[in-house]
Amino acid sequence: MAVLVRLLTAARPRDPEVTSLDRSAYLILYEVLHHGGPWALQDLADRLQVDLSTLSRQASAMEAKGLLERHDAPNDSRVHLISATQEGTLRFEAMRTARRRVYSDILGDWQEDDRRRLADQLDRFNDAIRQYQQQSSPHAPT
Repeated sequence: MAVLVRLLTAARPRDPEVTSLDRSAYLILYEVLHHGGPWALQDLADRLQVDLSTLSRQASAMEAKGLLERHDAPNDSRVHLISATQEGTLRFEAMRTARRRVYSDILGDWQEDDRRRLADQLDRFNDAIRQYQQQSSPHAPT
């Protein structure tokens, strides 16, 4: 796994869109945009397996950059909700598209069936990691 991560990091082109968001901003925007939102900060921190204070700092930095907006929950002003702004959505989608181009180039000579099998196996691997986390810690997110 370490070699895979190192190679993928080294293979990233210097295209500004591929690296326009840091990893934490990309992951936060992914969760907010693709797993329902707006999110309560505590719920998102649990899902991402980070401390609430860490997520709060990251969300504040993203809010200052115009990527997220924060508002109170309608039924509890103590709960802060975050959602992606239009700018956050556009920057996430631009980076995602650029990353997909890179992966498409890397897998350019693979048959479509091989690409699909790789995607299926990566999904299965991610599910196995989540299952392992749940077994190891009953409070791990699903």
